[in-house]
Amino acid sequence: MTYPDTLLTPLVTGEAIFADPASTGVAKLVDQALLLNGNDRGKALTCLNQAQQIMAKSPDEEADTKPAEPSVAVAARGGLAPWQVSKVRRHIEENIDETITLVNLASLLGLSVSYFSAVFKVSFGVSPHAFIIARRVEKAKKSIALTDAPLSEIALDCGLSDQAHLSRIFRRHTGVTPTAWRRASAGKGAGRLFQMSAGM
Repeated sequence: MTYPDTLLTPLVTGEAIFADPASTGVAKLVDQALLLNGNDRGKALTCLNQAQQIMAKSPDEEADTKPAEPSVAVAARGGLAPWQVSKVRRHIEENIDETITLVNLASLLGLSVSYFSAVFKVSFGVSPHAFIIARRVEKAKKSIALTDAPLSEIALDCGLSDQAHLSRIFRRHTGVTPTAWRRASAGKGAGRLFQMSAGM
């Protein structure tokens, strides 16, 4: 389904629209909406809504805020939609043993890297990199406690380069080394370690 001309035309023909400081951001959003029109109605509508929010901002409000990329500023107020959060989280969990880049995640939702980084932090409370590392550590904790697999193998299964990388990241997040975690997990200390690390 495509948008009627009456919806798109006012955004691209009005001279006043592109005469203010936010013109570049608005123009980009409108261009993106036009490219998406007919292919992805939801994303096109999101772009148009963001453009309208920028244009609705009063001059006084503009003067009181620091210069920023309009699309990112608007995004930071709302974060990712629930379905986007689920999609990103699922992708990370299913590919935790591989290299996951910002470009990969942003393209998954059809967003720019800067826009994605801003909305991700609003939704998850941390940067994409910090979230991915935390998930790798969680997987490593379970594998170390519940299996006898070599640490070098666990490191690769968690998307880390080698055992040294695992040890460094693991200790930073849990306060103990992978070896100490495994030794404690062999006895009653396992439950206590999980509780301790959960509070970090």
